[in-house]
Amino acid sequence: MAAARALLPIYVERDLGMSPAFTSLLVSLETVMGGLISVTAGALADRLGHRLVLAIGILGFSAGLLQFLTGVPWLLVALAVVLGLAHGMRSTSGQSYLLTAASRQSVGVATAAYFLGGTIGMSASSAVAGPVVDRFGFGAYALVGLGLNLVPAAITLRYLRDVRPKRPVGSTDKGTWNVLMRREVWLMGGLRFVSTAFWGVWSLAMPLLMFRATESVLPPALLYGTVGMSLAAVSQFLIGHWSDRAGRTAPVYLVLSLQLAVAIVAALGWQSTPILIATGITGVVTGWTMSVLVLGVVRDRTAPLERGRVVGFVHALWSFGILAGTVVAGTLLDIDPGLPLAIGALANLVSLAIAALLFHGRRMPAPEAG
Repeated sequence: MAAARALLPIYVERDLGMSPAFTSLLVSLETVMGGLISVTAGALADRLGHRLVLAIGILGFSAGLLQFLTGVPWLLVALAVVLGLAHGMRSTSGQSYLLTAASRQSVGVATAAYFLGGTIGMSASSAVAGPVVDRFGFGAYALVGLGLNLVPAAITLRYLRDVRPKRPVGSTDKGTWNVLMRREVWLMGGLRFVSTAFWGVWSLAMPLLMFRATESVLPPALLYGTVGMSLAAVSQFLIGHWSDRAGRTAPVYLVLSLQLAVAIVAALGWQSTPILIATGITGVVTGWTMSVLVLGVVRDRTAPLERGRVVGFVHALWSFGILAGTVVAGTLLDIDPGLPLAIGALANLVSLAIAALLFHGRRMPAPEAG
């Protein structure tokens, strides 16, 4: 499934003869819908079980493959809506399942393994999808993908045990509104939004600036992508293990401080190709590592019966953070390449301030925390 996002602009332009603006509409709509459904998906996971919602989300991914089998614009838009809803359901239920199944002492490493699975899937998808499309066309890629997509759904329903926590006798659900209105939940959401907005800026601006500096796709693809993602996979396990043993506070401060320094260096020295490459790779590593840490923080500070809703809220802010960072970078990059990078540095300052409020402010422990 992962290659579909990269292949969609090519399909829209080459086979449908439509502009990149239409692709942007589809991707933006998918992102927004994924964010909007996340809290509802989390509530469903808390009530019905993470496994069922996860299977529904995986099956919903079929909409992204069906896009390659139709040339009707309104149907592509409708499928983008379904795909966005599926992404929100899969991400929210998958992450809340992970946090419920993992203990506080193992959640960092478990989260790193979770993201590593996605990284391997992206690499395999990209390696296979290109040759298939070149030889057999987009239709063949979509049909094969539709068949393969049934496999993880079947495995989920057949082999994953239901880890839905049981409600203690006599306890009552405080309601989604009361759960999400807690100060700590808003701070965790703010940390996720602002740190992801930095990643949105970084993931759009840095590959493009590398391409402009070298007039080659190799540095963005090999150095920024392959090397950066490989190092990110290693760093996620190292930071995850450290945070499981020492707590999330010091690792979060370290990663955000590194991102702040990297963003400042990039904003001041973007004209230098070596600086672009070094800061670009470092930003990939810290950006992916931050995802492990934020989920660990959520695991530490939520109760099992509310975890799905909090994860959904945080995932929604992740979606809107990506969207905000991408829009900022796309709007400002041609005005002054250093400007979006400077805004990325500012985002990390704000993230550090939020982290300080979260870790050192008055803590309100969640009921039935585990």
